[in-house]
Amino acid sequence: MASAAQSAQAQASTAAAQATIGNPQAQAAEHAAALDAARENADLDVPGDENGAPCGTDPQYFDEQPIGLQPDVITAWQTAVSQAATAGVTLCLNDGKRSRAQQQATYDQYVTQFGKAMADAYVLSPEKSAHVLGLAIDVQPLAGHNWLEGTAGALGFCRTYDNEAWHFEYDAAFVSGGCPSRTAHPGG
Repeated sequence: MASAAQSAQAQASTAAAQATIGNPQAQAAEHAAALDAARENADLDVPGDENGAPCGTDPQYFDEQPIGLQPDVITAWQTAVSQAATAGVTLCLNDGKRSRAQQQATYDQYVTQFGKAMADAYVLSPEKSAHVLGLAIDVQPLAGHNWLEGTAGALGFCRTYDNEAWHFEYDAAFVSGGCPSRTAHPGG
């Protein structure tokens, strides 16, 4: 039997969750807190798959295995792939988990190819990236990421940046609370 303190704590948690529904700023703050909590538990040096097969509907993209993603993200991804297929849409995991070294290499590659300003607008440092935490996925092709965005968080995935239509982050709170406001780009 629950104690009065446990009951009060449960009611406070429910009230806090209800207060974020429909409040994108509160949802964004809650998601930031979830990322901070994940940072404490994630293995930041586990690499993700870098050798995915070509995406079946658009071979310019890859379809990686969800290696290294958090277990609940893998489950949600598999559900999304299944539901999308039922709707006649292919989802390809073009990029998922990255180790700190992989994330740094991606950032360095952008600096070399496009310059520091462009890199800062498209790639976060390893210390800030949800890919390193195993909570972010890049979805292709266009029809796939459009379909996933259309689920509005119901599967736990939300688009988080205006300039990256393919980038989604997972948070179980999105299922009941919807998606937080997007930022302009990864750097803010």
